Amino acid sequence: MALMNLIIREGRSWPFEDDFHSVEQYSGYFLSHTAFVVRALNNGMDASKRNSSSQGEILGCFYIKPNFPGRCSHVCNGGFITAPRFRGLGVGSLMGKVFLRAARDLGYKSSYFNLVFKSNDTSVKLWESLGFERVTTLEKAARLEGLEELDTAYGYRYDLETLPEDYLGVPPASHRQN
Repeated sequence: MALMNLIIREGRSWPFEDDFHSVEQYSGYFLSHTAFVVRALNNGMDASKRNSSSQGEILGCFYIKPNFPGRCSHVCNGGFITAPRFRGLGVGSLMGKVFLRAARDLGYKSSYFNLVFKSNDTSVKLWESLGFERVTTLEKAARLEGLEELDTAYGYRYDLETLPEDYLGVPPASHRQN
């Protein structure tokens, strides 16, 4: 919850303006379906090369959940947070790749990210590098910190049925529903 609230206060990558004030409130949003945490396996250095990370320290987290109800619940959404001091180290790329595999193995057919802000160049480059297709442009969509004008939001889609069966070198999950 602390990491999510930090990102909300940054005001640059998520649409929320107010912090989550209780674990129940946070859990209802971020932990409502499937969520993952990326932790450091060993002690190491962060992106600044000045601070070391501890074994088990949280580097990032993400969720996978239906983007829409009912007849469209086979389309998932994901929300991603990389801890600020671990940005630029490939944590986002790792989470994006695991997201694709896990979403497909959870039975989703497609993924759609509604709000990838144009000013978040790192996020735009990440999703495009992983093969997501930009399918929507929504101008004047967000009031973000540090910008004088409203920012544009992009929608990105990935057809999970085109993901290779052995993506990331792992055989298909035996429980996967097609």
